[in-house]
Amino acid sequence: MTFLRRRYARDNWAYLLAEGPDAVLVDPGDLAAGLWLAEQGRAAGAEVRAILHTHGHADHSGGSAALRERLGAPVVAHAADAAWFAPDRDLAGEGELRFGALALEVVAAPGHTPGSVLFRAGRRLLTGDTLFRGGSGNCRHGGDPRRLARTFLEVLPALDGGLEVHPGHDYAELNLPFVLALEPGNAAARAALEAARAAHARGEDPAPASLAAERAVNPFLRATDPAVADALAARGARPAPGEEVFLALRRLKDAW
Repeated sequence: MTFLRRRYARDNWAYLLAEGPDAVLVDPGDLAAGLWLAEQGRAAGAEVRAILHTHGHADHSGGSAALRERLGAPVVAHAADAAWFAPDRDLAGEGELRFGALALEVVAAPGHTPGSVLFRAGRRLLTGDTLFRGGSGNCRHGGDPRRLARTFLEVLPALDGGLEVHPGHDYAELNLPFVLALEPGNAAARAALEAARAAHARGEDPAPASLAAERAVNPFLRATDPAVADALAARGARPAPGEEVFLALRRLKDAW
C-alpha cells in the first residue's frame, strides 16, 4: 500500500492511501496539499477515486469542493457533519469502503463532531480529530463530550493495539506537557515528548505511535485506571472511574 501524508497550515495533516491504481485522499483541508498528494499518487500509478473525511470542520474539509471539481472524485463522509461539506456518499452505517483494489474499514467514533469516524487501512488507523498524541478532540464546535467519552471507553479499547495512529494534527508538543502536569511520573509520556521535540528540532514530523503505546501515554484512553482518578483527586476532583473521569479530563484540558 502507498501511504503519504502532507503537512499544511501550522499543524494539519492530509493523507493519501493507495492500492495499485486506486487511491483516496483523507481530510484534504487545503487545496494545494490535496493536489500535491494526488500528483504523488499519480506518479506511483494511482488515481484518486474519492475524497474522504473523518469529520467536518473547515480546516479538514476546506479543499474538498475544489478537489472534487479538479479531480472528478466524489466526497465521502458522514452526513451528520454535512454542515461543513456536501458529501456525495454518506458513511452512516457503513463498515467498509472499497475503491477498486483499495479497502478501508470505517469505525464510527462520534463525539468531536456528530459524524466523526476513524479509517483503518491495513495496520494504519487515521483518527482525524478524535484521538491525538497525548489527547482527545475537544467538543467546542458541535461536539458532545459524553458521546466522545463513550467512543474512548467502548470503541477505541476494542481496536488492535498494533495499529499505527495517524491523527489530523501534530499536537504532541501541545498535549504531552498537559499529560506530564497531570502525571509527572508518566515515563512513556516524557519519552514521547522528548522524541517529538527532537523530531521538530530536525525539521521532521514526529514518528507515529502504535495504539498500544498511545494507551500508555494518553490519560483519556485510561479513564478507568484508578491512577488517573487519583491524579485528578490530587487536583481536588473526585470523579468516578470511567465516563466521569473522561469528562473531568476534558474540562481540565479545555481550561489548561
